[in-house]
Amino acid sequence: MSMLTSSLRNLFRRPFTTSYPKGRADLPEGNRGRVMWDMSKCIFCRRCERTCPTSAISTDKEAKTQTVIRNRCIACNACVEVCPTQTISMMPDYSQPDMAPTVHAFSVDLPRHQYRVEHLPRGEGRPPS
Repeated sequence: MSMLTSSLRNLFRRPFTTSYPKGRADLPEGNRGRVMWDMSKCIFCRRCERTCPTSAISTDKEAKTQTVIRNRCIACNACVEVCPTQTISMMPDYSQPDMAPTVHAFSVDLPRHQYRVEHLPRGEGRPPS
């Protein structure tokens, strides 16, 4: 099939893509989604931070916060498995897309599974080489 034939055929077909983020994304069975914290349970042991293979998690004991650099997190579930208090869970959901790398900051001051979204400067948030 030539490129012109393929282009003309696709011109009159329905799009294959979804309307995400305007519409809900179809999550496949077994999708882990993204990590979420219930900060009321956190003892700030930093096991999740030490276990994370991409260094996406950071802990601030004094401020009582956990932060996740979303474009580093690979949803491997390692932090969930190592957490002694079941503070961390996987939610079958995606983060809203953003043009800049974002950090989700979970704090004791916020309600359960709520976070602040912060933006990183350009060039930050990439996995270590």
